[in-house]
Amino acid sequence: MLKEGSMRLGFVSICQGAWKVLGGVGLDGRVSHGRRMVLMCTEDVKSVRTVRPLYYTFSSEDVAEVRLALVEVATEGEADEWMDAVKRGEEVLEDLGWLGREELGELEETVLAARPRVLMKVKSPSRSSWYVLRVEDARHTLRPKHVERDRFLMNKKRPSRFGLSSVKRVPNTYNVQTMGCQMNKADSERMSAELERIGYTHIEDVDQASVVVFNTCSIRDHAEQKVYSYIGRHAQRKWVYPDIKLVVAGCVAQQEGDKLLRRVPELDLVMGPQYANRLGELLEHVHLGNQIAATEPIHIMEDLSKPRRESPCVAWINVIYGCLERCTYCVVPNTRGLEQSRTREAIRAEVESVVKDGYREVVLLGQNIDAYGRDLRPRDNFTNLLEFIHDIDGLERIRFTTSHPRYMTETLIKTCAKLEKVMPYFHVPFQSGDDEVLANMSRGYTADRYRYIIERIRRHIPDAAIAADAIVGFPGETEEQFQRTLQLMEEIKFDTVNTAAYSPRPATPAALWENQVPEDVKEDRLHRINHRTTIDAFERNQRYLGRIEEVLVEQVNPRNPAQVMGRTKTHKQTFFEGKIEELQGKLVDVRIDEIFSFSLHGQQVGVPR
Repeated sequence: MLKEGSMRLGFVSICQGAWKVLGGVGLDGRVSHGRRMVLMCTEDVKSVRTVRPLYYTFSSEDVAEVRLALVEVATEGEADEWMDAVKRGEEVLEDLGWLGREELGELEETVLAARPRVLMKVKSPSRSSWYVLRVEDARHTLRPKHVERDRFLMNKKRPSRFGLSSVKRVPNTYNVQTMGCQMNKADSERMSAELERIGYTHIEDVDQASVVVFNTCSIRDHAEQKVYSYIGRHAQRKWVYPDIKLVVAGCVAQQEGDKLLRRVPELDLVMGPQYANRLGELLEHVHLGNQIAATEPIHIMEDLSKPRRESPCVAWINVIYGCLERCTYCVVPNTRGLEQSRTREAIRAEVESVVKDGYREVVLLGQNIDAYGRDLRPRDNFTNLLEFIHDIDGLERIRFTTSHPRYMTETLIKTCAKLEKVMPYFHVPFQSGDDEVLANMSRGYTADRYRYIIERIRRHIPDAAIAADAIVGFPGETEEQFQRTLQLMEEIKFDTVNTAAYSPRPATPAALWENQVPEDVKEDRLHRINHRTTIDAFERNQRYLGRIEEVLVEQVNPRNPAQVMGRTKTHKQTFFEGKIEELQGKLVDVRIDEIFSFSLHGQQVGVPR
């Protein structure tokens, strides 16, 4: 056991005195990091303990200002009554807005040390009264790492190999290049808003932009090499226009850190996903002349500006950041950090804002959306969130992604069936149909547990579409185990499955295992699982033939300008003839007269609405 008097980090204790970290990232005295850590204490404690922080705990020195809500009452009994009433939603604390450290008065020490979004009661240090308070949000002082640029390399003239020396730079413009998942798309929208907030204008031609942001993904093998290759041609432009700013954001940036800066001296800024809405402030550090790396954990505050939405009718909205799962193949917990849920009130406010702007559909995002609210105090959950936003006038459709089979509940499924604005579409990855492989992946469920979830969905929402993810060739996977995956798919009949051959990722346990599956075997299994997916998807789409489906029109068909593309309630990509300028953002009834594995085709019937 750890000795008494140890300092607190999240829900774990770390002994004072000497210690070392094995297979993780050490603590710098200001913040606990979201890695699995083994702490070996050498003073009074001989035991070795594995520590897994559940949330970040920051030093009060990191906090620049807070948004505080509170009420002051006379007695502790009244404070307890207020605590209970706030938890039940019967009372609301007075929001004092953003306050600097010097404005907190006698509560300064307590408030600066408080974890945001946690309800607490505090006795007044100077009076007999009590406070019930909650730090709704916090803005941390940015302390990025400044790396001195290699002046020798920057002063050494290099010829342009890409013919970009003649491409004119347009001052005060930006372009964001996005790779990867929906979370990255949402982050790119937030970074775009930050750039526009500080005076930049979006430009379509990336070769003319004066600020180029590469929002990267590290989910696949060789992601780092792809990034280096992609930014190479843009690095050449910096020899012609030294004031061009090159930024690498996202998961590769978080994973590689300042190594990226050393390898590519033309880069100006490397920043993790947690800094998406602080890009403007980080660029101020860039203007000082050095390269900047911002990859340390930080509290993710609410956005200072409205995201620049790419879609005119579907809005991506983050509800929870980070991930606490430790799947042995996955790099996400190392690149996106620990879980940080937004409050229901903040999410509702953003949904109301996008609906006011004309959006009819929202997609709620989380790496593990079923974990929403478990880091808040009082705790919340995703079912409550859906009910909380469902009554917003003008909101037509609600989707969410991604669900985790370990945490998905029948209560949530029943709620989705009850709430008419929640679309009958579920994205629930199964990854493998074999229990031993799932255990080696540390997924926390069995194939039968997954079957039970799907059975519950189809019992309560018979027409629901079900999408999934699967990995083939995971270390040690045998042909017999792979066959169990195909068997699961044949039993369930998915609407679509996103498939991938396993690829080792940095700082993940499975990458170090010796029982790696040969590449040719992985390729063969990938081919077979894709064939299974195509067959099942076509079979599932048979039910739409002749039906009239409500379609939200999103864009023109890039292969046929005379057609538009939209999605049904079950998220089926649907094409039909029409003019995008008349139909974009409209709900249109479409009679389906032709089906393919991954799309539907039909004819408009009725009047758009």
